[in-house]
Amino acid sequence: LVEGEDRLTKSVFIEYAPTGKVLSSRFANTVICSDKRLTYEQAYAFLFEDDLEEIQSRPDPPAHQTGSTGRSLKELRRKELKKIQGTIRKLWDLASRVRKHRVMKGSLELDMPETKIYVDKAGYADTIVKVEQDESHQLIEEFMLAANEAVARSLNEKNLPAIHRVHDEPDPDKLDEFSEYLDTFGIKTGNLDDRRNLNKVLKEVKKHPQAHTLRVSFLRSLKQACYRASADGHYGLAKKHYTHFTSPIRRYSDLVVHRIFARNLVRGGARFNKKRYTASELATVAQHLSLTEQNSTEAERESVKIKLLEFFERELQKPKRSKFAAVIMDVRNHGMFVELTDS
Repeated sequence: LVEGEDRLTKSVFIEYAPTGKVLSSRFANTVICSDKRLTYEQAYAFLFEDDLEEIQSRPDPPAHQTGSTGRSLKELRRKELKKIQGTIRKLWDLASRVRKHRVMKGSLELDMPETKIYVDKAGYADTIVKVEQDESHQLIEEFMLAANEAVARSLNEKNLPAIHRVHDEPDPDKLDEFSEYLDTFGIKTGNLDDRRNLNKVLKEVKKHPQAHTLRVSFLRSLKQACYRASADGHYGLAKKHYTHFTSPIRRYSDLVVHRIFARNLVRGGARFNKKRYTASELATVAQHLSLTEQNSTEAERESVKIKLLEFFERELQKPKRSKFAAVIMDVRNHGMFVELTDS
């Protein structure tokens, strides 16, 4: 797996092609067998905690907040825990190398912290947690990116019509505006067309007290990613070949790519996937998916906003008020704007 980058991305398909050959039709209904489903917090503990009892103390998520996670860590024998720990650490050793190589090639580190809202059994917003993209998240992300890239490359090498995830180059004027904006915060940028320099700037921005606002400003200076029937590359990831393949249970674009991949690259695949897409059909589908993605993103933001308001409304009703860390973002003659760092 680690002998070379060319083999690296192709090795992602072990599940599909265990022998390295084209998948035969008898594997068409293969499913993944998971030894253990973990939360990110539990996976992080396996990565960096040596004390198995300390790892077992990581709580299981409440049943009303998640699907089944199988047996609790507390039920696992020491031998099972050691096996899981060894596997996860090997995976992270590989994923960290892939990540380092990806960034060296110019991929931008755009990870933004996420506000996770947990609800109680009645469905009311109960807890707000700021989720950072730590190593447990990065481990999953690297293999997902590698799988997406490998599938896109396979489709393109076969000249097959497909849906691609595209991120166009930013407008130079937008990058200049962002550079001038950072200058007002005392951050010198240099040439932002140089990807390595841009990543250095983003690392400096990440350490700034107003990091969230500055990073949002940078994202607004970029063009929006979309779906297309043409392989026009992905600026943010610095990839020539890229598609969405890894989430068919929640993204229709991935399901379409699965159908194309299975029909054309799996022996006997046409028996299971009778639909043959044309390039013009996929252009229409991609345009529609780009629009519906924007709608769903907006709906998601609104739902988070509603739950945040619900949470703080309930906070105001408590006899003992909670305290929240905040950063002053702007001062005006009528008052000031603040940002709660956890939400």
